[in-house]
Amino acid sequence: MAVLSSLSPEQAKARRARRESRRRILRHLALLAWTGIIVFPIYWMVMTSFKDSGEWVTWPPNWIPNEPTLLNYSQIFAFAQVDSSQARQATETSFTIWKGLGDSVFVCTTASLVALLLGTFLAYSISRFNVGGKYFRHTILMIRMIPPIVIAISILMYYAIIIPFVTAALIGSRISLFDTYIGLILIYTVTTLPFVIWMMLTFIDEVPYTLEHAARMMGAGRITVIWKIVLPLVASGMVVTFLFVFILNWAEFLLALTLTHPDVTTLTVLLNKFQSASEGRLYGPQAAIGTMITIPVVILGMLIQKHLVKGFSFGTIRK
Repeated sequence: MAVLSSLSPEQAKARRARRESRRRILRHLALLAWTGIIVFPIYWMVMTSFKDSGEWVTWPPNWIPNEPTLLNYSQIFAFAQVDSSQARQATETSFTIWKGLGDSVFVCTTASLVALLLGTFLAYSISRFNVGGKYFRHTILMIRMIPPIVIAISILMYYAIIIPFVTAALIGSRISLFDTYIGLILIYTVTTLPFVIWMMLTFIDEVPYTLEHAARMMGAGRITVIWKIVLPLVASGMVVTFLFVFILNWAEFLLALTLTHPDVTTLTVLLNKFQSASEGRLYGPQAAIGTMITIPVVILGMLIQKHLVKGFSFGTIRK
């Protein structure tokens, strides 16, 4: 304090500026270091996907492929056969991702759209009519905090045992939701619905009720008000919510692994198969599949970047 008191106001201001500059530099260095930790596995996965089998486990490692190749992608898209010298029984195993890619796109898109549709109308009812009471919106989000492993086995029992038994007793035919598109879409919809309701509540609460009241005074019905006034105003929020829920479904692994086999196979489950003894050594195709899982999320984010910025701003600025 004595030193600071002996400095002129200009010197004290310059010292504070230098101290703040050092702190800013340290913060940026910490952020850069953390970014490197996060990005490096993705970089290594992408580079490995372009490496020949001779470079997969070399030491010291090749940070950039010496001879980049598309053979790994040709193998996973069934354009080329896997070299039998790379892994035992490799030629007897199908590595094509077309089935997993199609299943993932269909299940994740359908579940996200259904959750968005249901969640938007539920959020509107909570926002406008206070359905469930004052703290109901917080209770909904708390339900989603339950770890998936807690419900996975219970849902498996319902899908594979209880539902077939009940349907056989009632209608004389066993109906199982295990390893079906409907079963996986249903559980994805249920598990992401709380997020949709929570996020859409933020956007719907920002819509002035006076607009709806004016439309009702002019003779518009409730459905017309929602369709013509509310939904256009929260469209950017719906895009943001759909993207968020789609990413959750796209990256989900535990429920898909527990509730499907072998008719429905998502990309995350397909990638898990490379942990087996015969397929685990195929690091190139494994990295190629991991890259293909990442690409849709990146492309989707780039396409709706403008909507993301608008949606997040609209949902966080309070009037």
